[in-house]
Amino acid sequence: MSSAPAYPISGRSMQSITKKTILGIRLAVLALVGYWLLIFVLTHLPAESLKPPKVNDKLAHFLAYGGLGMLMCYVTTSDRVIKRFGSIAAIGMTYAALDEYTQSFVEGRYSDPYDFLADAAGLCTAILVYATLRGVFSLWKKSRTALT
Repeated sequence: MSSAPAYPISGRSMQSITKKTILGIRLAVLALVGYWLLIFVLTHLPAESLKPPKVNDKLAHFLAYGGLGMLMCYVTTSDRVIKRFGSIAAIGMTYAALDEYTQSFVEGRYSDPYDFLADAAGLCTAILVYATLRGVFSLWKKSRTALT
């Protein structure tokens, strides 16, 4: 009894998700822009209009900026690792500082330096996790090619 593949095999090679585009714009870039806009909108709505889930405020900041950091790492490419991740950290922390400052102009909101610290911690943690995982994956990939 011969077995057929579950999916037909064609001559086309699979395209990486990182190269998928809509109207010429990479999906990863669209995801980053959409996520960044979501963070901006949610942090600039009046406090009484939000009904957030029961999550510690600092944890929410940490997770939000951790997601932003991961997307920024995923979207960017460079062999100059320190410059790449340093730029991501600088851009992310500059935005976090501006975000906290501009919240003071929204009714029911205020600037909190501890929110900024939670933002920066989430961002830096995401960068470290991403860089570590990329390094491990790169070593694994090299070891696989060395064996073949």
